[in-house]
Amino acid sequence: MQIGLPTWVIVATGLLMNVIAALMTNFVIDGLGEKAAVVEETQSSNNQLIQLTWQQVDALERRRETLLIILTTQQEGRELPKMLVSQLLSSFSDMTETALNMGNINKIMLGIDQQQDLLRNKIDTLYLDNLQLTDSYREIVSSISNYRNLALFLQILGLALIMARDLSRKPN
Repeated sequence: MQIGLPTWVIVATGLLMNVIAALMTNFVIDGLGEKAAVVEETQSSNNQLIQLTWQQVDALERRRETLLIILTTQQEGRELPKMLVSQLLSSFSDMTETALNMGNINKIMLGIDQQQDLLRNKIDTLYLDNLQLTDSYREIVSSISNYRNLALFLQILGLALIMARDLSRKPN
């Protein structure tokens, strides 16, 4: 049984499939690879921000401990130097003029708690963003895999059609 198609049509179809596979690899797969790289870069940036923000939370906790140690060891009626007080309370713009004494300890601790809550909320937001980015990355990688498989199939089928030319030659 012989197919009624001329050999050049089969070869042209094989070449066309190889060209399509090459174009898919060049444009579609490379474009998706760039998207995946952007997603990974954003995740990495978010992870760095999370680490820096946790360091800020830890620094605030150390500042709290320092303030408690200073206040508990401070002699009654003796004021701390203004420069030290302003440096210890510099993270809290609304407390720069607050006196550092046991009467204001609740206000100062509340300010530290509020600042830490803001930082923790920022960490939560970045973490949730990273979870969404992970899902996006998985989808992109899956698409890349599917397109690569399709391109490989087209290349193999195209090469088989090109090789059919050699098989269709009649021996002399």
